[in-house]
Amino acid sequence: MAKNISIYDPRTMLAAIEAMMPTRTFLKDMFFPKPETFVTEAVDVDYFKGKRKMAPFVSPRLPGQVMEREGFTTQTYKPALIKPKTVLTVGDLQTRSMGENIYSGKSPDDRAIELLANDLEKLDSAITRREEWLAAQILFTGKADMIGEGVSQTIDFSFTNKVVLTGTDKWNDPSSDPIAKLEALRLEVIKTSGVTPDIAVLASDVVPFFRNNPIVQKLYDNRGFNIGRIDPKTLPNGATYIGTIVSLGLDLYSYDEWYLDDETDPQNPVEKPMVPSGTVLIGSTRSRSSMLYGAITLAVDNQFVTYEGPRIPDSWMQKDPAARFAQLHSRPLPVPHEVNSWYIAKVF
Repeated sequence: MAKNISIYDPRTMLAAIEAMMPTRTFLKDMFFPKPETFVTEAVDVDYFKGKRKMAPFVSPRLPGQVMEREGFTTQTYKPALIKPKTVLTVGDLQTRSMGENIYSGKSPDDRAIELLANDLEKLDSAITRREEWLAAQILFTGKADMIGEGVSQTIDFSFTNKVVLTGTDKWNDPSSDPIAKLEALRLEVIKTSGVTPDIAVLASDVVPFFRNNPIVQKLYDNRGFNIGRIDPKTLPNGATYIGTIVSLGLDLYSYDEWYLDDETDPQNPVEKPMVPSGTVLIGSTRSRSSMLYGAITLAVDNQFVTYEGPRIPDSWMQKDPAARFAQLHSRPLPVPHEVNSWYIAKVF
């Protein structure tokens, strides 16, 4: 006799998660596009800072000199667990959902399926926002503080490519030269990493000062600044294409996305921008980087089962009071394998 498969079975929910359209995220998509899953909770992270060694000259009568292999640093991290959940009560199954016809003939079973899909989508979006936050923290600070209930850890990649502009170098000063600064930062990235930057991300409040700068205006006039056309539909939510500095091969974007910071001061949560105010990032979409995911272990049918994947769903019943919980697990960690492949400038 065929066994009925419950919609709450982890295998069934996992198929639903994989079929969902992901929430588009600019920083994650641009700088950490490659997902990699592990069969263990801990992940091994390799990262390095390369050097430009030249082959040495040597006499034909002497043996060739051995060139040492460049070393790299390996650290093992256990990414902090993320596992938001929702609860479904008997009352939810009897209550009309938002947008549902008041005379709808939906059964409680129909509503249960609909609510599960909505809950999984909501949980997935919440985890995706956390991934984007992690990407932003690592890009703009070089580290990520993972702090929550029962967890407090910092993952630090020893990132040092940061500069704070002062005096007339600040971009809100009309005598500043943003193009020269971008060129200098681009050259520094090439020098320290061998990676050629092809993208710059500007904070929202930086864009007006950049556009109105006299030197940038001259580029507009001389067509040294290409205001190319990009189909807005191809851009992730919140991202705006500004133009291309042809001489530098740099595509410029602004990114208008915020997150609710309810951890710094839980009593007074505030909206904060993903790209910090007055900040510019210059980097490469071709640098080596990954979004790593540690494995998730669940209790299924009275035994532990370990799953490999970016999202692992779970569900269980509570008898009194009657309720069903839906939960989504993830252990994400954005990893830049080439630590010097981008630069951060505080331009005012």
